[in-house]
Amino acid sequence: MNEKKVLLIDDEVSLQRSLTMGLLQKGYQTESCENGMNGLKALEAFKKKQTPLHYVVLDVRLPDIDGIKLLKVIKFNYPELPVVVITGYGSESTAADARSEKADAYLEKPFTIDELTKILEEIPEKASSTDIAEKETAEASEGKAVSAYVLLNFSETANLSDVYQEMYFMDHVLYCDAIKGDFDMAVLLQAEKLSELHDLVEDKIKKLPGVKDICFMAVESPLLPESVNNIIGTVDKALGREKGNPETANNANFWKSASSYVFLEIEKEKLENIYPTLYVNEQVVSCDFTKGKYDIVLLMQGASFAEIDRNIQNKIKPLDGVLRIKESPIIKLFEM
Repeated sequence: MNEKKVLLIDDEVSLQRSLTMGLLQKGYQTESCENGMNGLKALEAFKKKQTPLHYVVLDVRLPDIDGIKLLKVIKFNYPELPVVVITGYGSESTAADARSEKADAYLEKPFTIDELTKILEEIPEKASSTDIAEKETAEASEGKAVSAYVLLNFSETANLSDVYQEMYFMDHVLYCDAIKGDFDMAVLLQAEKLSELHDLVEDKIKKLPGVKDICFMAVESPLLPESVNNIIGTVDKALGREKGNPETANNANFWKSASSYVFLEIEKEKLENIYPTLYVNEQVVSCDFTKGKYDIVLLMQGASFAEIDRNIQNKIKPLDGVLRIKESPIIKLFEM
C-alpha cells in the first residue's frame, strides 16, 4: 500500500514525534517543519521534485508567522491541498478564521491519533500538490522601478511640519514619515533610474530648510535561491502586498495602529535565512534589503508599540546573524 504523505507544521517537538510515530502506524508518512518559512520551503520542494503531498497539518501558533496567514498563503498556491488546522488555544473566532481561509478541518489540542486520522480519511481525496499548476510568478522586467530610503536629521529650529508638506508633494516621493530615534524623518523614493533619486537628493532634499544630515540607502534585490524568491513572491500575492505600493502604509487602518521603522545590521552571509524569516513575520508590512548604513529596513505595524517591541525582542533579535537593531517609531506631526 502506498503511504500518504503529511506535512506537519508545528514547533512543538514532542507533538512532532508523537504524530510522526502515530501516523506511521496508521499508514501515513510525515515530514515535520518547526516554523512557517520551512513549511513553505518544504511545499516548494515537493512541487519541484513532483512528489505527491496529500495533507498539511498546520498549527495556528508558529514562531515566525501567524498560522491563519500561512493557511491563506498555502491555499492561494495549492487550493486543492487539504489543510487541517490544529491549535492548543481554540476559540470560536479562531475556528471561524480557519473556515474563512478555507481550512478543510479544525482540531483542538489535545487530540488522539485516531481523531486526526478519522478527519484525514473523511476529507474528500483531491489532487496532490504536484498535480496543481504553478501560478505564474514572473513579472515583466520592463519599466521596473528602483527605490531608496533617505533618513534625515534637522536642526532644532527647523519647522518639520512645513518640511514634511513640501517633501510630501515632491516628485518621486512614495511616502515620508516623521520618526523618533536617531533620525527625524524617513522617506521612501522611487524612480526609473537610481541617478534620478541621487539628483533629487542633491537638488531638492539637501536644500530643504534645516537639513543637517542625510543617509541614502538604495533598495536592492537580495541574492536568494530561486525557491525562496518564489515563496516571497507568492506570499506577497496571497497577503495582498504590492512591492512599492504605498497604499498599505497610507490606509486608515494602518494609521489607527502603532507603526515603526526597524533598521537592522546583519551578517550578510546569513541573509538567506534572515531575510525570508523577517518577510513572513506577521507584523512586517514591508521588508527591504538596502545598501548603506543599514542592511535591512522593516516597516512594522502592531496594535501598540509595546506589541512591536515584543515581536522585535522575541522573534527578530534572536535570529542568527542579526547584529544590531534600531527601532524608530512613526509619529504624527500634530502630536509633536
